[in-house]
Amino acid sequence: MLDLSGNVPIPKIIDFGYARFFNQSSKTYNKEGLNPHYLANECFNNFFSPQSDIFSLGVTMFHLLYGLPPWFSEISNYRKDKVNIEDTIIEARKKTLPFPEINEVDFDDQLINTIKKALHFDTDIRFKSAADMLEAINSNSVVENTDEITLQKSVKEESVKKSFSSIAKGKGFESIAGMKELKEQLQLSVIDAIKNPEKYKKYGVPLPNGILLYGPPRCGKTFFAKKFAEEVGFNYIYIKPSNLQSKYVNATQENIAKMFEEAEKNAPTIIFIDELDALVPNREGDLHQMHANAVNEMLAQMDRTGEKGIFIIGASNRPEKIDPAILGAGRLEKKFFIGTPDFEARKAMFEMYLKNRPIDFGINYELLAKLTENFVSGDIELIVNDSALIALKEETKITMKILEKVINCSKPTVSLSEIEKYNKLKLKMDSDNVPDTSTKRNPVGFKTNNK
Repeated sequence: MLDLSGNVPIPKIIDFGYARFFNQSSKTYNKEGLNPHYLANECFNNFFSPQSDIFSLGVTMFHLLYGLPPWFSEISNYRKDKVNIEDTIIEARKKTLPFPEINEVDFDDQLINTIKKALHFDTDIRFKSAADMLEAINSNSVVENTDEITLQKSVKEESVKKSFSSIAKGKGFESIAGMKELKEQLQLSVIDAIKNPEKYKKYGVPLPNGILLYGPPRCGKTFFAKKFAEEVGFNYIYIKPSNLQSKYVNATQENIAKMFEEAEKNAPTIIFIDELDALVPNREGDLHQMHANAVNEMLAQMDRTGEKGIFIIGASNRPEKIDPAILGAGRLEKKFFIGTPDFEARKAMFEMYLKNRPIDFGINYELLAKLTENFVSGDIELIVNDSALIALKEETKITMKILEKVINCSKPTVSLSEIEKYNKLKLKMDSDNVPDTSTKRNPVGFKTNNK
């Protein structure tokens, strides 16, 4: 890498000491010593995702093609102070990205759009993986122009409005295969209370403020939350920590307050916060004051939200990392585990994904469900898609034999060790919800000396 912060470029070796696993806490992300021109905007807030690497790839491509990192010409006079460098870079990235003209070279729109997509401030718009980006570079997939690349300064009211959906319409829980026990629990303890507030008020039972959905990744927590909103007919706001977090002092708290203000204005509203542990981490231990302030703001805003027509759904793969006060009484006191799909759910998923495809007679959905224990929805969809591709090549219908062959060559996304870990976590979370009714007391008195 070249350090271009001075008048003379200085070569610098970056080793794998900066590497990290995606499942590590965001607090383990270390940006010190890295070239800020290559860092995605969210990295300045100590927030990292696979899409942050995509941004760095986009910078590398731009640098290779044009000789300088993107926006570099806009960044000339800054003091040798880390915060000011970051501020200047962020300010420069608010402008439309210029593509310099190079004599005798004419880059096509596909390549330009690929770079724009990789460098977009919104992680949802960037490529989902390096493989997707490679497909675009090789022109195996068409990339649309993302128009102006702008920086999301910090989440202002428009950002919350962008996340805001009108009243959720759809089939609700009917669209969710299986999960009968979970749906019944939610119906009894949450949905009935939301739909009949006067009845609960008559008996002095407070309206629920929110729930936590936790479990392994890719098991449908986000999908379940949206169908929950459809079931109760509420407005729906989808929020990620990166939508709210900011490097500026007090900005994160302001963004949180605006989110609740917008939700109350459009009540009844469901606020769904994905990756809740990243937004409200446990305040015990070494936690930056800005993160602690965000937790305090969330706690203040979550008080009596039920009375304001706001219901909060938090989702997390790591509920043990969430500040305990968030999961306390009057906030997200009800926790629901969403694990890998059960037998009935897997059977229904195969029926759903194979519907409207040319399938052979005699598809045994019960056997397919039995053969895919611990497979998540994405795994089952991939099995059906791969089977359809094989049938297409062979110019035949999708047969049971093809499906079984693909299943035998597939592995579930969630490993057995992860499932065991989450089962233990569920037992702990369930036990934490059960009040201690033990009447056993330590004996009080004099100790006798028995010889």
